[in-house]
Amino acid sequence: MEVRVSKVSAVVVQRVPPEKADWFLEWQRGVSAAAEAFGGFRGTDVYPPAPGQGDEWIAVIHFDGPEALDAWLGSPVRAEWVEKLKSAIGGFDLKVLSQGFGPWFVCLTPEAGAAPPPSWKMAVIVLLGLYPTVMVLALFPGPFLSPLGLAVSMLVGNALSISILQWLVMPFLNKRFSGWLLANGPGRRLASAGGLAVILGLLAGLAVLFRQVTG
Repeated sequence: MEVRVSKVSAVVVQRVPPEKADWFLEWQRGVSAAAEAFGGFRGTDVYPPAPGQGDEWIAVIHFDGPEALDAWLGSPVRAEWVEKLKSAIGGFDLKVLSQGFGPWFVCLTPEAGAAPPPSWKMAVIVLLGLYPTVMVLALFPGPFLSPLGLAVSMLVGNALSISILQWLVMPFLNKRFSGWLLANGPGRRLASAGGLAVILGLLAGLAVLFRQVTG
């Protein structure tokens, strides 16, 4: 058995009109296949919006180290795929998470050698924190930052969202969901499923709320 650990991840938040969803999925397959040819690639996770609720897609690409991720992010191959995406759909938010999602959850397992939460639980909690953070920033600072131009507004928006996640949102979610994050093993499957249902319900509720706000 080979255990592969993702040490760094990039999160892409993309607004995809419903009529472009199939195109975006096909594009995502293509760009993921292109990234797979780069050393250190560890996989891509794609999270669609809840059916009929909003149009924010989230893709998380994993590499085994920052050098490998930087090689992909700065490659001409990726630039070609990004240009296709921008031409068909538009820009996106990109955030790099050092050492994957692990540092946001290390406080849950302070003991040396203690097992961290499963990667899928970390991804779900990050999604729960990332989605409302990105939406709130898009609704409020977004219109005021747009006169600065795409490059500057993206930089300021990313800095705000990462800071909010790092020091406010993730510590709060870690504390509230610590029991669920650490409820693992064959005997805790029911607890894991119940917690997942609660989180999916919260995401659906947030999607409905933001849909009402955005119209």
